[in-house]
Amino acid sequence: CVEENPFQVITAVLLNDSNQSDQNQVVSMLEQTQRTCGTAPEQMHADAGYGSGENILVAREKFETELLAPIGAKGSDKGVTLADFELDAVGQAVLSCSIGEVPIKHKKGRGRVKLAVFAPEGCQKCPLFTLCPTQTRGEMRALPFTPADIAVARRRIEQQTPEFKERHKIRSGIEATNSELKRSHGLRKLRVRRERRVALSVRLKVLGMNIKRYMAHLLNPVIDSAQTAPCCAC
Repeated sequence: CVEENPFQVITAVLLNDSNQSDQNQVVSMLEQTQRTCGTAPEQMHADAGYGSGENILVAREKFETELLAPIGAKGSDKGVTLADFELDAVGQAVLSCSIGEVPIKHKKGRGRVKLAVFAPEGCQKCPLFTLCPTQTRGEMRALPFTPADIAVARRRIEQQTPEFKERHKIRSGIEATNSELKRSHGLRKLRVRRERRVALSVRLKVLGMNIKRYMAHLLNPVIDSAQTAPCCAC
C-alpha cells in the first residue's frame, strides 16, 4: 500500500469462527502472504484485536515484519505496570523501577520468564509498594517479565505518540475494501453454508474484485492511489 504501487489487491484471505480470537490469525496471515508474494511484508498494520506481545515478537523474529497493532488498555491502569520501569535497549533487563531503585541482579525463571531482583529495604519504604507488580521471593522482591511483556509495555508507550498515530492512520483504509466486498460482491450475506463452501465463496469474491482492479489498471494505468484501499492491513 505504498504510493508507488499502481494498484492494490488482496493477497491473503483467512476464515475463522466468530467465537475465535483474531490473536491466532496473525501467523497464518503472514504465512499466506509470504507464499503469495514471495516474501512477508516489512510492515503490517492491524487493529487492536491482533495486537499482543507474542504476535509482535513472532512477526519480528519469524518473518522480519513489524506488526503495527495497538495493545488494548486491559490491566494497564491498575497501579504500577512494567511500562513504568526503565528497561535496557533490547528489553532483556530492568535498569530501575519507577522511583529509581536499581535491581541487584537478574535471574532466569521458568520458560522465558526473567526476574529482576530488588533489595527488600528499598521496596519496603517505597510509597508505591502496594501498587507495585514486584513479588516477594524469599527475602527479596522480584519483578517477573517475559520478552512478550516487554513488547506490550513498549507498544503501549509507543502507541500514544503522534508518530505512531500518524503511521497507523493507513489501517483505516482497509475498511473501504471491506465495504466494496460487501456492497458490490455480496460478502455481507452469503448464500451458502458450511466452512468449505463459505471459504470457496469468499475466495471467489475476492478473486473477482482483484480481477476488476487489475482490469481497471490496464484500462487506466494512471490510478489515484488515494482512491484504493491498503491491502496489507488486517
